[in-house]
Amino acid sequence: MKNLDIKYIQKNLKTREFGRKLFYFEQLDSTSSHLAELSKGSAGQGTVVIAEQQTAGRGRQGNSWHSPPGPGLYFSLLLKPELPSIKLSGLTLALGCSAAETIEGITNCPVTVKWPNDLYCNNRKVGGMLTEMQSHGGLIDNAVIGIGLNVNNEAVPLELCDTASSLFLETGKATSREDLLVGLLSGLEDDYRLFREQGFKSFAGRLTARFFLQGKQASVQDGLGIRLRGVVSGFDSDGCLLLTDQQGRTVKCCSGTVTEMEP
Repeated sequence: MKNLDIKYIQKNLKTREFGRKLFYFEQLDSTSSHLAELSKGSAGQGTVVIAEQQTAGRGRQGNSWHSPPGPGLYFSLLLKPELPSIKLSGLTLALGCSAAETIEGITNCPVTVKWPNDLYCNNRKVGGMLTEMQSHGGLIDNAVIGIGLNVNNEAVPLELCDTASSLFLETGKATSREDLLVGLLSGLEDDYRLFREQGFKSFAGRLTARFFLQGKQASVQDGLGIRLRGVVSGFDSDGCLLLTDQQGRTVKCCSGTVTEMEP
């Protein structure tokens, strides 16, 4: 499989900031780790690091992200919010919603979001996002958004085949990784601007419409290890997941891991 055509990407990119400074590598341990180092220097907002392969790609809660060379899209994006962390609540979800809409628009595969950071196509995981923030003086000055997508993978590891897939496996068609990256950066730039202006509340309806478990019985183990159960009813204005329990009460979950329960 051919490497990414960086000249094509730069020629077709219409963003103001996102991707205007782009670092390309055939192999890295992690695009997010490399970008975090660049952020300590002169790297500005919108800087992108992309690699054909990651040897230590990271997922949420210390999990690894399978990043073989060739078929996938692995990149990280630098934001410079200069905002308190409370103002960035729901950022990953908002950008995940943006990414899902772009991917669906390009591939025609129905893409849903699994709280808080996974992307699914036809109920199989095809991608994920990881946000890592650095603060100084009470403000978040750097936020590295890492995105990994299984694009043209013709197979997934055997141990993941029950839950993971790729856009190619779900649609039967190859997708231009260059066009996908151009589209993603454009959508992410527009929606990051919207997020800064209006916060997560402007994304709540959009996300509810494409949430993986909307209206289903779910179990959430929150950050304190407490397990909550109920029917997923949507999101609040901060991006917290809302469940309706058996007594009809609304339960709010702002962190944790969600799984579907048998009805």
